[in-house]
Amino acid sequence: MTIEEKMEHFRSISLESANNQSIESLSSYKASLDDELEIHKETAKQLSEDSKRARMNQVKTNFKKELASSQMFIKKQLTNKQSEISSKIFEHVRKKIAEYRKTPEYIELLKAQISKTINDYRDLDITVYIDSVDSHLLNQLKDSFHVDIQVYDKDFLGGTRTIVPERNILIDNSFKTRLVEEQENFAITL
Repeated sequence: MTIEEKMEHFRSISLESANNQSIESLSSYKASLDDELEIHKETAKQLSEDSKRARMNQVKTNFKKELASSQMFIKKQLTNKQSEISSKIFEHVRKKIAEYRKTPEYIELLKAQISKTINDYRDLDITVYIDSVDSHLLNQLKDSFHVDIQVYDKDFLGGTRTIVPERNILIDNSFKTRLVEEQENFAITL
């Protein structure tokens, strides 16, 4: 082999070696870039998922707040409406009581209440109170029963209240007390 052939051979081996090193280096660099790209894709995907999750949580939180606010508003409206209806109902009941107090059945009710109290506390002194609006019935009731019957100085919507001093007992058969109890227990259900 001549020097030129040797040089050509050396050049071709050198070029081939450099080319192989270049291909190997490029391949390694490409693999490194591919790995970095995969890591970047995973990181971007994770960030995207985290961002999406955060937005969904924010939307859920906002929805829950709006729902709670709407529920409170509806509950307030419902409570106001129930209160309004309850007031109308009990105002109507008060009018019915006022009408009932003008009937003979009301006088019979008073007599029945007084009679029951007398029978229950036969041997004791009792004082029966009637409503101040019923003062016109005082003499009629006193004539029917021989017990201490007095007019109470405050309105209690009718009925009777009886005191048994010896036993510290108050028997409250007044319409006002019963009406208050009914109002406390009254509930409008849907």
